[in-house]
Formats: sequence, structure tokens, C-alpha cells
Amino acid sequence: MRIKDRIVSRYYATPYPYDVIVYRQGDNYYAKDGKGNIICKNSNTACIQEAVDYVYSNNGGGMIFIKSGIYTITNPINIVYDAPIALVGETPFKQSMTNELGITLIKYTGPSGNANEPVSVINADSSRFLNQQYVMLRDLVISLVGKAYPYTRAVNLNHVNKFWVERVKVSADGMYNPATDNYGFYTNAQGGNGGVMIDTFSMNFYAAYKLFLDHFVGIRMQALYSQLGFWLHYSGSEIVLVNPHAYSCITSSFHVVLTYGGSATLVEPYSEGTPKYDYYFAGTNQYITLINPRAYRNPPVTYFSSVDFNKLSIVGGTIKLKSSGTSTILANQTRVTVNHNLVATPSKVLITPLATPPGKLWVENITSTSFDIVTDTAPTVDLKVAWYAEV
Repeated sequence: MRIKDRIVSRYYATPYPYDVIVYRQGDNYYAKDGKGNIICKNSNTACIQEAVDYVYSNNGGGMIFIKSGIYTITNPINIVYDAPIALVGETPFKQSMTNELGITLIKYTGPSGNANEPVSVINADSSRFLNQQYVMLRDLVISLVGKAYPYTRAVNLNHVNKFWVERVKVSADGMYNPATDNYGFYTNAQGGNGGVMIDTFSMNFYAAYKLFLDHFVGIRMQALYSQLGFWLHYSGSEIVLVNPHAYSCITSSFHVVLTYGGSATLVEPYSEGTPKYDYYFAGTNQYITLINPRAYRNPPVTYFSSVDFNKLSIVGGTIKLKSSGTSTILANQTRVTVNHNLVATPSKVLITPLATPPGKLWVENITSTSFDIVTDTAPTVDLKVAWYAEV
């Protein structure tokens, strides 16, 4: 059985048998191979990098089991091989856990070099191998503490052909500045065979998630205290987010800027708090589907710029592209203002009088919130008018 298939086949089972185990004993970090041989004692990556290098050199890839504990590192963990690598913690992460309650916590305290260089705690970069790589991360908590390094990609999945990330939390604690080029989960895997994220959590970054890839499924991803929650940026085909949840983001919870062909589907996305925009769409020329979009505010604050509304579908929720109703021009009046409750200025408004009007009827003053139904002759009794509007 190939290494990548062996990892996949036992992914949901116990992490034993592992290829390398990493553990902490007192103030010392160790890595042992499957036969119990010590291959590392203490390093600036708490022996995790040495474990990665070992499984590649000796097995052509494999699984590294990291027991619960706090692993303080000062250098990134680089996964830059054309081989499948899995980093698996001991205990499934739960939101109620603290950093000391039995989890596998990788705490990054900053590089010793140039503070302006990009920072990644887990740096999976397969660009030189033309996307030939498989990466799995599971049951890990990753924390960045210390100085505010401006170019952070805490989990960097760059040109990784396939990845699976499950129950992983990433947070920037202390002095990290979310207003700069900082990302919790960063993916750049266009042309690859795709990736999956399940039950992930990202907080205190410029963008909690920046997704720049093809063929991606995300389930129950959460973003917190960032400028942008979910940033789909120049993404390609078949992007699906199921139950993504953004809490207290500042600029926008869902920031979708798509310019390549393909599709993106957001199933029951939820924006909690009061960002400037709950949903932000710009430059979109591919198909986007929103299924039951929700927000703390009702209706959500939504922004559209250069969007082809013929390629945008919204099913359920309170974001409306089409609306209809009945309004009344009162006796001896010549107009009525209609609030259409659409997300943008309608491009089409149709009206039908429900009784014979005394004169001509037309629509004017069409804005992003309302339009006026006008008659040139005031009716002697109330006149009901049915209307239909669409963006």
C-alpha cells in the first residue's frame, strides 16, 4: 500500500501505529521512531521538524503523532517535500478547552531573524514539486505569540496538491497586528486536486481564512476577531463552504472576490456581530450560490460591486434579489413610495394596477432602497398597484 493511501486509510482510526511519536517529558522534547529509537532530543521546533525530515528520508512520508502538551517553537515547521505528511495531535480540539487541558498546543514565539520576513508556523510549500504533495493536519492548536510580524501565514498550504485539515485551531495572541498582511489559514493550490477543512477555528488575523484554490470543501469553519472572516480571493472552480460562521469580524464576514471561471457555494453562512459588511461581493464573473445566508442583523448588510447578478443565486434567507408586493396610492394623491428590500438597486420594476387607473402610471426615483409609483391623475378612491422588482 502506498504511503499516501496508508495515511488516508487510517485517518479516522487511532493514530497508532505511527511512524514517529513526538512528546514532551518535563522540559525536554523527544521524537522516537516506531521502534522506540530516539531520533531527536530538543530543538527549536520541539523535535517536530526532525520528525518530518525523518519520515521523509526513511519512509517516503508518513504519520507523526504529537502527544498532548505545550510545544514551544522558535522556527517554522517546514513541510517542503513531495511526499505525504500527517501531523496528528492526541486529543480532539474542543472550543471549551484551554491551552492546558490535554491538547496538543504548538506555541510559536517568533523567529530569531528578520522580523519583516514571512512567518508560518506550519509551512507546507510544494511549489517546486508542481503540486505533488499530500498534507494532513488534525487535532492541533497553533498559537502565535510575541512581536507583530507583518507577513504571517500561520498555516501556509502553498501549492499543496491535496490537503486535509480537521479540528485545528489557529490564533494570533499578544501583539500580532490583524491590520497587516496576516492570515490564519492561507491556501494557494490552484490546479491541484483540492482540499478539505472540517471544524477549524481561526482568530485575530487580517483574514482568518484566505482561500485561493480549486476544488475545496470546508465544513463548520469558524472565523473570529479578524478584519475579514472568509476571503475567497480569485478562487477557481468548485468551492463549497458548509456552515461557515464568522464572529465579530470588522470589515466583512464573507469577502468574495472571484474573477476566474468556476463556482462557489456557501451553505447556511452566518455572520454574527456587526461588521461593516456581512457579505461583500466584488468583481465576480462566475457562479455564486448562497443557501439560507444568515446574519445577526436582519437583513444582512450586503455590498455588491461589478457583480453579474445573472450568475448569483440566493436560496432562502433575507438577502433578496427579487421582490414583489402590493402598494396603495391613496385617494387624492399622485404617488406612493415602495421599500423593495432588495440588496441593490433593481434593474427591472414592473407595476400592474388592480383597478382601472384614472390616468397613466409609471415608476421613478429608483434607488437601492425604494422606488416611487406615480400617476398623472389622482384617483378619487384608493388605488392598489401590484409591483415586481429584481436586481
